[in-house]
Amino acid sequence: MRKGRPNDPERRARILRAALEVIRAEGAHAASYRRIAAQAGVGLGSMTYYFPDLEGLIVTAFQTLRGEMEPRYAAPIRRASTVEDVVDVLASATVGATSPSASDVRLYTELYHYAARSPRAADLIRALQEESLTVLRTRLSDDAARAVDALMWGWWSYRSFHQDVPLDEDMVRRAYRALLDLPTIVAPPRQELHHA
Repeated sequence: MRKGRPNDPERRARILRAALEVIRAEGAHAASYRRIAAQAGVGLGSMTYYFPDLEGLIVTAFQTLRGEMEPRYAAPIRRASTVEDVVDVLASATVGATSPSASDVRLYTELYHYAARSPRAADLIRALQEESLTVLRTRLSDDAARAVDALMWGWWSYRSFHQDVPLDEDMVRRAYRALLDLPTIVAPPRQELHHA
């Protein structure tokens, strides 16, 4: 931080929220200092004070999404004790009560697009994926975790481009169950789930 300037965590948080709001509404390409400052209701001086480079601001804003994983996804799957419980958690996180909203899915999609030109955003995607796999591996084998993770991200991506054709929850459940029933990707003995 620059000397002689106050450190206001609330103003910094407001800038980060404004960055996500701009990206949700207009895409990462529209996330300029000027546009975010207008959304946050702060001067351009505040923007460069808290975030000396624009890429750092955008990536830091995307990083705030990591906090959503625990209540929405990680905690429920850690409580799952049977395969059916796991299927319930995965279906809910894909299309049910704990799934991301359409605007949140848009943010994840924009993060992937932004990562094509930002090494820091690409590192964030890798970290998010590894966190997701770590959670899944508490209940699934590594192969199953990777297959489930890829399927979930694929369905979230589908939702962002096909909002007029919602996914059928029954089909989602059947697909997850089919993956979990494959004999080559059963959970290791120390974490094996009991079929309900």
